[in-house]
Formats: sequence, C-alpha cells, structure tokens
Amino acid sequence: MTKNTPARATAPHVSIIGHITADEMLRYLNATELVNGFMNRFVIFAVRRTQLLPDGGDLSAIDWASLVGRLAAALDHGRSTGELKPTPAARDHWRELYPQVSAERPGLFGAATARAEAHVVRLALLYALLDCSDGIDHVHLGAACALWDYASRSAHWLFGDTLGDPVADDIWQAVKASTAGLTKSDIRDLFSRNKSVKAINSGIDALVRAGRLQRVTRPTSERGGRPAELFVPTTSSQTPPDGRARRTA
Repeated sequence: MTKNTPARATAPHVSIIGHITADEMLRYLNATELVNGFMNRFVIFAVRRTQLLPDGGDLSAIDWASLVGRLAAALDHGRSTGELKPTPAARDHWRELYPQVSAERPGLFGAATARAEAHVVRLALLYALLDCSDGIDHVHLGAACALWDYASRSAHWLFGDTLGDPVADDIWQAVKASTAGLTKSDIRDLFSRNKSVKAINSGIDALVRAGRLQRVTRPTSERGGRPAELFVPTTSSQTPPDGRARRTA
C-alpha cells in the first residue's frame, strides 16, 4: 500500500510452500513465532534425498497424460462444486477422532502442532476435491489423518521434547541421563547453585505439568534416615509421542 500505484487483491487465498533445512529453521525461528500462532499455521514435512543423480533427472521419460487428466478433472470439479460437507460416516468418525486430534501437547512440538484439527479438516477437504467427490467421506478423513500423522512426527523430529524454558530443558536432559533420578540438591548442583530456588522450582513444575517428571520417594541407606525425594522420568515420557490422529485412525 506504500507504492505509488498500489495493487489490491480482492478475497485473496494465499498458500505458501517453503523449503528450509532443519538447522536453519531452528536457528532463525524464535520462541515468539512458535507460541503466538504463526508457526502452527504451517504443516511441517521432513523430507530427504532418495537418489543421487549427477546428470539430473529425465522428466521426459514420464508419461504425464494420466496425471494431467486427473488434475484437470479435479480443477474443473473444484470450480463448479458447492459446499462439501462430511458424510454421516465421516462425521461420526471425526467425532471419535476429535478428542485425540485436538489434545494439547507440551513444549515447542505442541506449539507447532496446535492447529491439528483445522489442518486435518482442510486436508480431508483437499482429498475429497482431488477425488471429485460431492462430500468428504470416511476415506478422505482417513487419508488426512495419515498425512497429519507424518506431519506431526516431522514436527517432533524437528523440535523434539524441548519445552522452550532453558532451566526446564536443562533439568530434563540431566534427569534423562541419570539412571537413578535426581534429588532437588542434585538439580541445584546442576546449575552450580547459580539459579534461584524459584527458577528451579518453576522448571520442575513445568516438567511435571508436561507429564515428563514424577516425584518418587526412596528409602536411604542410613537406618532411620528420611526417605529421599527423587525426580525421575514418567513412563510415558520414555517413548516419543505418536501423531495425534494415528492412535485412533
């Protein structure tokens, strides 16, 4: 709008497809963009090279006729169709999936996948349009859930189990590396006793709320000694989370 001859788009629909390395993404994506609803508007797909082609690929050897015809038919269908609604079977299945798909996840991974339910619905709609269907059927929802499962796993591969709190993340790494768990004193020593009790307690509480840590008491070797309070990983935190939709799809 600051140009001498500004242009205006009416009712625009903007899509973005971007490519970036994992290192570059983690280096330049800040915590604010992760938690303010910016990053979770994107669907993340981890990809890798599958072939070494020093002379390049030969696209001329591919028969594009079938694909072009199907894509043209899908475009014509999309331009002429009205509102696509889910079939009764798809609607019932979606109601079953919704609690899992929309469940909150902790940390940066959770922030990056916080719009899971919206993405699954959009993907199901795209599959229905590509299928030239008059409605979103059970099979389209299943395909959308499978694709979102991969996207969710890609996001977890990228962000891991980081919470975005440096103190909590340092505590978590130390607890995972310990075979017997850590006491509160061990955790203070982890920071050379340079962190305040408030900061350490806040980090521990964040890990407990995220389902990463649990408090356990174990007897000491000294007769009559007070049981030691230890912080150990929860059982569920030992296994990387599945995609949100995969468990019930």
